[in-house]
Amino acid sequence: MAMTNLSPIRAACAVTALAAALAACALQPEKRVPREEISVSTADAARAASLISAYRVSKGLSPVRVDTALNAPATEQAVAVAQYGKLTHGNFSARMERYGAPGAAAENLSAGSSDVADVINRWKRSSGHNRNMLLPDMRRIGLAKATSPGKGYGSYWALVLAN
Repeated sequence: MAMTNLSPIRAACAVTALAAALAACALQPEKRVPREEISVSTADAARAASLISAYRVSKGLSPVRVDTALNAPATEQAVAVAQYGKLTHGNFSARMERYGAPGAAAENLSAGSSDVADVINRWKRSSGHNRNMLLPDMRRIGLAKATSPGKGYGSYWALVLAN
């Protein structure tokens, strides 16, 4: 149907209805990648801490260290975004509290990068992600990479920073 013949109100309603229908399709459980088709790894966390620490120190900030407890909320979110193929933080505060890490924290997400150095460089070039990596109070990180070969972006990364 051509929208040129619709009144502005009807056109807005049609666009809203179409957007809602598309959003509903994107979040239907049958549209997601099954968990068993997703592999997840936290093996790059130490390398990420090293790269982020060097970057922070070059800016006059303290280094960060891996806190393996933070790998759990990072893993949960990396898997979630890999399942749906869409970057979203969900309820970050509630997730951090569930894992016993309330307080100052931040999260960076990315998709499509194949290695940790590439994803960190991408975050450096993004003002919001860069700001998170340079938050002065952050001292600990957790990192996870979820991979769903042949689906969506393939690799999905979640970095959690906490004080």
